[in-house]
Order: sequence, then C-alpha cells, then structure tokens
Amino acid sequence: MMTHIDKFNNLPSQDGEIVDLYLFGWFDNTGNTGDYGLNVAPAQKTFQTLITTTYMFQSEPMFTLCCRPFKMSQAQFEYLQEHDLDTQDFLSNLGPLPDIVFSVDLSQHNDVNSALGAIKDLPF
Repeated sequence: MMTHIDKFNNLPSQDGEIVDLYLFGWFDNTGNTGDYGLNVAPAQKTFQTLITTTYMFQSEPMFTLCCRPFKMSQAQFEYLQEHDLDTQDFLSNLGPLPDIVFSVDLSQHNDVNSALGAIKDLPF
C-alpha cells in the first residue's frame, strides 16, 4: 500500500503551475514549536492575519512567528490540502525544511500595532 509520501512524490512536480507557498509556524524560548500550515503568498498578508488574531486572544504572546518558503506543483499542494497534510510534521518527512526567511518575535511587542509595525521592516 502506498503511503502519503509515496503518493505525494508520484504527483507531477514540474508539470503545470508551480505555486509559491509559505509554511507559517511559531517557536518559543523553551523549544516548543507549532505550525499553521501552508499558505499561498504573499507572506505579509498572512503575517498580518496571524498577528491580529494572536493579539485578540493573548495580550502578551511569548513566541516568535516565522515562515519558510516552499515551491511545489499545484497538484502537490492540492493533495496536501485534501488530506490535511500541509503541516511541518508531514513536510519534514519529505526532506530538510527550508530555512526560516521571515520572523517576528511577538514577545518584543506590547500590542498589535507594534507587532504589525515590525513586519513593515521585513523584506517581503
């Protein structure tokens, strides 16, 4: 029986539309991590949404938001979404995760406006 990794790897990776994606996640200073899944670019809009939502529920977040770039075919991306596999856990099984390209340490910002201001300095 084929695994999800086998099925993903058998999908066309170069044919058709290539999609620019970002895997959004977080980490804290104690080594805890998590992810929000893959999102279609632009990264700035997703950062804005995540920051705004975070400050709605946490007045003093103590973690760093981050994102890693991914490129894959539309067919591969759709497969991941259909099977709820667009996660750091699954993607790390495909090979090394790309380096973090954008991050903002929310523990350094007292409010949503300060955090949103910080992403204006990121080179999107």
